[in-house]
Amino acid sequence: MTDLTTLPLTGLEVPHTRYRITSLQQMTTSCGVAFSANVRQGRALVGVIENHGSGGGTGFTPADRTGRQGMAEFTRACRWKGEPLGEEEVYDHLIDEYDLARTAKRSARKRTSLLRGLDADGCTEHIIEAKVPAVWLARGDYPYMGQLARELSGQQPAPKVWQVWNGEQWQELVLPDTTSSAPMVRRSA
Repeated sequence: MTDLTTLPLTGLEVPHTRYRITSLQQMTTSCGVAFSANVRQGRALVGVIENHGSGGGTGFTPADRTGRQGMAEFTRACRWKGEPLGEEEVYDHLIDEYDLARTAKRSARKRTSLLRGLDADGCTEHIIEAKVPAVWLARGDYPYMGQLARELSGQQPAPKVWQVWNGEQWQELVLPDTTSSAPMVRRSA
């Protein structure tokens, strides 16, 4: 197998980064979120990843036969934590990577923080934008860390660990223990 590249925001392991999502349109429906995203290689359209938001799965409509074959090879080679994924899971991770990248850029522009809560298996349960510069959270010197910890403790299901996006990678967020008088507790995955 070829060397895989790990996408920074989702952790999806991909065989190459030549495929990229160039646009994403979303619409809330009664059963979920419908979306359509163009996948390109350079300027050439490979196809469209879409979900109709009716409770069904996410699929790929190729622009041509080459797009169908290329995407099939791409999805077969993708991994999540070293394990193979189904095509639909790959598509969903690609959409999440694109959407999170947009959110991370917006957060950096607004000087806010992008936080994620992970379950015991390391899967994302929550994505939150906190109105505090990420550098303060990454350094751990935000003066209202206790208040933030109390706010985050209300998220359900309760994450095992919280992380902050520092602009390059996810970093563990060290929060004070809100259940006792202990000064600082490191929540680990």
